Amino acid sequence: AVSAMLFVQLQAVSLRVASEQSQIDELRSQIESSANEIEVQVEKQRDLTMINMAGTFTLLSCLITMFHMTAHLRKMNQPFVQRKIIAILWMSPVYALTSFLSLTLPSGEPYLGIVKDFYESYVIYQFLSYLIAVLGRGDRNAVVMKLLRHADHLKPPYKCLNCLFHPPPQESDEALANAVLLECQVLAMQFVFFRPATAILSFILEAGGSSGGGDDGDDNQWAYFYSPQFFVMMVQNMSVFLAFGGLREFISWSGIFCQLSSVVS
Repeated sequence: AVSAMLFVQLQAVSLRVASEQSQIDELRSQIESSANEIEVQVEKQRDLTMINMAGTFTLLSCLITMFHMTAHLRKMNQPFVQRKIIAILWMSPVYALTSFLSLTLPSGEPYLGIVKDFYESYVIYQFLSYLIAVLGRGDRNAVVMKLLRHADHLKPPYKCLNCLFHPPPQESDEALANAVLLECQVLAMQFVFFRPATAILSFILEAGGSSGGGDDGDDNQWAYFYSPQFFVMMVQNMSVFLAFGGLREFISWSGIFCQLSSVVS
């Protein structure tokens, strides 16, 4: 009889423990579910805050740029120069809008990146045209004549471009000035063509799944450095280096900064 009573009590305790364990498991599940919901809400709030901040700065960027554009449109003293300034000013809204849309629509980021890169190359072309317009009112020969004044300080152009120079830069100071200007134009224009091409190539490689990453282990930690993306990036960086080097030399040799303040007066 004692054994039967102990057995009954043991079964009752086991049932109570099982019931309490079930309640504990249910409570733990509810806590984990609530924690996950809170984490999702916090992440959504963080994303919303980032989008609000990005939208605010995008709007400010567009408004400030439009203010400067309208200043040029109201006082179009030198249309052949100011049209290029307006085209360059569009770069800020284009960058701001593509970046904001990339943040809000991550799936469209590769396509928006192509738009941004294309306009970047167009702006470099417009900036080169702007420099020529300021110096020679759009006349290339006038720019050569202004460079000729500084012929003693002009560095000979790269020898690899000698096939483009007619007459050769060694023939006269005017030929040297013409070669220097042509060199700056070539260095800038190569970016205009390479930037869109590398942007499209990067998009194709990314769409094809050729990420070039090294996440599979230590054996592949250097995989990126012989991936197609690495070589595309190197071409991009070299193109940028040459383009901005050419523009820097053009600006430094021509003394253009002393003439910029007279565009809008």
